[in-house]
Amino acid sequence: MSGAGGGGGFGAPTGTCETLVIDTQLSSPKPDVVATIEVGELLGVRIETAGPTITVVVTKDGQIAGGLAVPLLQRLRQCIEDGTQYTARVTAKKDGLVRVRVSAIRL
Repeated sequence: MSGAGGGGGFGAPTGTCETLVIDTQLSSPKPDVVATIEVGELLGVRIETAGPTITVVVTKDGQIAGGLAVPLLQRLRQCIEDGTQYTARVTAKKDGLVRVRVSAIRL
């Protein structure tokens, strides 16, 4: 096992980065990218920095489809920074709204 508990937060999950799963809807979806997304498709997940703001975004073919705004966002961001890679599977799409399930890529 690895990891130290530096700076714990309220309700910090006890699972590993590899077992972290988040079901959510994309925030601020980009209509031009969302129009090309299909249910069941696997999308990328990465950290995006714009000035002092750091966000986690979902991408298709390198283009941002939307962001993630979830209670576990800080945990997800830390896991990505620590080297865990994630994918977002599209679970539903209706009228420009996209639901995804974010989970670690099994290598």
